[in-house]
Amino acid sequence: MFSDNARPVAWPLFFFYFFFCALVGVMMPYISLYYKSIGLTASEIGRLMSTFTLSGILIPHFWGWLTAKVGLPKRILQIGILGCFIAVIPFNWNDQFETLWLLTCTMALFYSALIPMTDSLAVRSIRHLDVPYTRLRVGGSMGYVFAVTGAGFLIGQFGVVIVIPTMCVFLALAVVTSFFIKEQAYEVHTQKATTSFLALVRTPESMLFFGLAFLAFMSHAPFNVFFAVHLSNLGYSGQYIGLLMALGVVIEIVLFLFFGNTIKRFDVVHIIVLCFVCGMVRWFLVGWFASVVWVLIFTQLLHSITFALFHMVSIEQIRRLFPERFAGQGQAMYSAFAIGLGGGLGMVIAGYLWEWIGGAWVFTLASCVSALALSILLISQRR
Repeated sequence: MFSDNARPVAWPLFFFYFFFCALVGVMMPYISLYYKSIGLTASEIGRLMSTFTLSGILIPHFWGWLTAKVGLPKRILQIGILGCFIAVIPFNWNDQFETLWLLTCTMALFYSALIPMTDSLAVRSIRHLDVPYTRLRVGGSMGYVFAVTGAGFLIGQFGVVIVIPTMCVFLALAVVTSFFIKEQAYEVHTQKATTSFLALVRTPESMLFFGLAFLAFMSHAPFNVFFAVHLSNLGYSGQYIGLLMALGVVIEIVLFLFFGNTIKRFDVVHIIVLCFVCGMVRWFLVGWFASVVWVLIFTQLLHSITFALFHMVSIEQIRRLFPERFAGQGQAMYSAFAIGLGGGLGMVIAGYLWEWIGGAWVFTLASCVSALALSILLISQRR
């Protein structure tokens, strides 16, 4: 999988992705079931879950600035993952919304910056090695599949009470793994910059990309928060929910492993069009036909396109739109505006609408968001 000279750098990053995304594989699908079991309403669940993404609007910029100031991204990453672990522990003994909200805000201060910092560190670490970024990122997909499937079976056996302890275990393993990551100190650029980061962000191509990414993550918000609740309401057990969640990510793993460099051969516009068309179909079918198992399986297979393929294109676009000295800031902007603002607002809106109009119509609106993004892209190309 990795060459001899790449293994000391690649494997620690691979396993860090594995354990951190295993945390995500437990938290994102199942913590809403845990919150529901302790009596929280849908709007309260939406507000709690949106905290993770809304914090990504500003927090990654602070961590990016701190990393550039200190020049030791591994140390900053360790502070982030350790702080996240410490913040999760009190979740085991609290069930009041106000307390959980304060704990979630504390956790989000560290959690929201971990993926941007890891992505930036990974891209920098392998820039002189014959290793595609997706070969590292597939560790996260494998961790997600392992966690979402295993947690589904554990929930079926022991109930949703195991969600928080399982999150703590995966975070502890990520903390240990971080000590094996090779330090990649930032280089100091002494030459005068010929452009600024804001100037690069203001280009029409960058603004279009960030706008489309914003809508892409907003359309995924109901899935990230309420998919397990939606299936549970339809009578699916924890085991089936876990297997269905894992199915799409298995195809995602194949995509990351074998097609990391292939996407460069295709026009980026055509790829993004495919992502949004599949998003329109996926969310509509999830909303109205999730009771039909084969339809639900089909929608989960589309996850490899609506999320994985779009993420691959996004990382490539950031690399292309921003030179190396601005790569970290470009990744932070992507995380803040798309994942943070787009995903966070989507979660808040989905939480309130879930109580007012029901899950089917919420997923229908997610399909409409994908349609809006597709329309903007096609209009921009005609102009």
